[in-house]
Order: sequence, then structure tokens, then C-alpha cells
Amino acid sequence: MKLSKVIAIYTRFQQGIGLRFLSDSRLLRRFSRCVGDIDIRNMPSEAVSAFLIGKGAITSTWRLRFAVLSSFYRFAVSRGYVDASPLPTERPQLPPQFRPYIYSPVEIRRLIEATVVLDSVRHPMQVVTYRTLLLLLYGTGLRISEALSLNLSDVDLRDHLLTIHNTKFYKMRLVPIGKSQNRELRAFSDRRRQLPLPESEGSALFSSHLGTRWKYPHVITLFQRVREQAAVQREPGSSYPPRLHDLRHTAAVHRLIAWYRAGEDVQRMLPQLSTYLGHEGIRHTQRYLTMTPELLQLASSRFEGYAQPEARHE
Repeated sequence: MKLSKVIAIYTRFQQGIGLRFLSDSRLLRRFSRCVGDIDIRNMPSEAVSAFLIGKGAITSTWRLRFAVLSSFYRFAVSRGYVDASPLPTERPQLPPQFRPYIYSPVEIRRLIEATVVLDSVRHPMQVVTYRTLLLLLYGTGLRISEALSLNLSDVDLRDHLLTIHNTKFYKMRLVPIGKSQNRELRAFSDRRRQLPLPESEGSALFSSHLGTRWKYPHVITLFQRVREQAAVQREPGSSYPPRLHDLRHTAAVHRLIAWYRAGEDVQRMLPQLSTYLGHEGIRHTQRYLTMTPELLQLASSRFEGYAQPEARHE
């Protein structure tokens, strides 16, 4: 069977179990174009290795491609489309995994204040719209796509709830918001309704002066200006600057730190955070526990508190 056909079957399977499977599907189609749409049983292992490495020096992209292809070939072998996986059994020396940037509370305030750089006569609400978007992303940990998909009707100011429809796994979820966040959204929603409402209450919460929904590339471009104005950057020599998506990671880490400081049972609370963030499973949430030195120190201190009584009884 042709490689492209097996990829199509695999994509339908993944989407059928509730995954959007957009980025993985794109990568697999790129794989098919790169190695050629040949019979999947005749796939040369050299061609697979070349795709994994790409051009130039090996980067962390190798790890991502390997994970996607591993899952694909496990499916293909289990269905009998191929007898064995052509992926290499030994992994090359890879650079360290990418680590999200965790903003400090001071940097969060600087980013919020720096939205003034977006002031525009042509787009008079651009500053307040972007300021509200940043506060929402940090206050709720939403994905950028989820925030941009919000409609006015998705904001329940009476019950302090957001209804999230455009989730990564096609599952609707309710996200509670605090009092201060609710006040910000109430004030912003009132001003937003002064702009065109092409779909009435189904219109976009975050929109242009014409009422059209803000697009992801536009929001990222604006963030680059805000980040530069706020003078927020990684240490010299880093490959990637702090990203807008890192606000989601920051929200999760700051919540974990707050729980540790409050003496909460963090392991017991993790499933709640996982549900709140819309993760597929708790394993995706647990990785936040190792993201900052402060979290590691708090976790270590908590462990010592548990272990010392046992040591005294030995």
C-alpha cells in the first residue's frame, strides 16, 4: 500500500478518537513528499534517517519527527501494513530539549504596561484589546488559539465562567475566572460591543476595529513589539526569544508555586490543574514540576519534610 494512503488512514483514525491531529498530519505529509510516495513496505531506512536529520546540523526537531513517525509506524505494524519499523534503533546526540520561558511577576507587569506601544489612531482599541488578551492568557492559562476563538457569548460574567469550544482535543470545557479577571472582561466586553458585531453575540471577543476576529500571526507580530518595548529577553546566546505561548506555561508554574507556598498537596491538585488547562492527561501537567529552580526547591523541601520523620524512626 502506498505511504500516502496509510498516512490518510492513520490520520482518520487519530481524528476519530478525538484528536485534531493537525501538526502531526502536516509532518507526515511532508515525510511522504520527502521520501516519495512509495509502497510502505519498501521504505529504505536510509531515507527515514535522512528525513529525521534534515539539512545541516542535528537539532531538537529530530526528537519531534522521531516521536511522530514512531507512533505512525506502531499503527502501521499493528494493522499489518508493514512488518517492521524502519526507524533507527539508536538515537544521535541531541541538543537539550527546548524549555519554555517562565516570566517573573515583574516581567508580566512590564509586558502589560508595554502594550502602550500598540497605540494607533487607526485602531483605537488595539491597546486595551491586547492588554486584555495578555491578562486573560496569564490569568487562565488558555492556549492562544482558544482565546482567539472566544465569542462574546462565551463570556459568562454572572457566573465567572468562560466556555472554551476550540480546544486541542475537540472537547468543550468551562474555565472559571477570578473577580479581578471578571472585572477586566466586563469593562472590555462593554467597549468591545461598541465595535461592529457582524454575528451579534456570536462575534469575536478579540477583534479588529472592523469587528473581524484577530488572527494568530497578527497577534504574534504585535507581541514581538510588546516584548521589545518591555525589554524581556532570554540570556545572551539563546536560540529563541520568550514567546507569547510561554504565558500558558508561566500561569501553570505560578499556580504550582502558589500551592506549594500555601502548603497544599500539589500531587492531589495536579489533576485539577490538568483539567483546567485542557490537557489530555496528567502526564502533560506533571512536566511543569521541573520547569524552574524555585519549583524544584519547593518540591525538594516538601519531600524533606515528608522524609525526615521517617528517618528519625529508623
